[in-house]
Amino acid sequence: MEHKEIEFWEHEYLKQIYYLLNIDKQKMLDGFNTKEDIRKDWQDFLGKETSDFATGSERIFYWLFNQFGVPNSSPIGSDMFFETYNAYVHIDIKTVTKKNIGDITKNIFVGDNQNSYIGHVKTRTYDDKYKGNLPTFYHKENGEVKICLTYFICILYNEENLDIQTIIITCMPNGELSEFYEPDTLNAGKNRGKVRYNYSKCKYFRLLDDQPLRTKVLIWSPESDDVKKRLSEIESIYLEQEESNL
Repeated sequence: MEHKEIEFWEHEYLKQIYYLLNIDKQKMLDGFNTKEDIRKDWQDFLGKETSDFATGSERIFYWLFNQFGVPNSSPIGSDMFFETYNAYVHIDIKTVTKKNIGDITKNIFVGDNQNSYIGHVKTRTYDDKYKGNLPTFYHKENGEVKICLTYFICILYNEENLDIQTIIITCMPNGELSEFYEPDTLNAGKNRGKVRYNYSKCKYFRLLDDQPLRTKVLIWSPESDDVKKRLSEIESIYLEQEESNL
């Protein structure tokens, strides 16, 4: 598969994921709000065994994606892992609180089992080679070969009242595309060996003629000017997305 074709399918599935969630946005929000019906039975325990609604939000996305493809049981992969007619699609859900807003402003943490990227992580003190644990292509026992695609749904919310501030969907480049995205893709994590996907520097599908956005904003609802200021990178993507939809 040629590099441009890889990007074509990355973009196609990004559009599918966005469309699926956008068309069912109210259904999704209603699903998030089901917790309010029984709040008195769980609110006293918030912060003890669970500090956010990550588990609850995952249940809602599993529900919304129930017909996206055939779930795969591989132990190496993202929260949601589907096989479609021509691809294996990883979709990981990440939740970030307003207190930790820096974890979404320009880049996001990604696990080795959630991406196929091959590149470098550079800091002032080291330059490490990096390779995600996912293959760039999956090879089935029957000889079929299917592309590996990686997406992240990132939710920023207020940890005090659990109100959603914004939701973005971003596509991390397949490892076969590394030569076109180095050195912009990876940032060092908090510890050596951990990485972050720098979505703000990988803003576009670079090989496609019209260079569409690699990140889509599903919900844009910052509760204050301070939060909006911290989310300036996401706002710029949101404004460009809205302009392209005119």
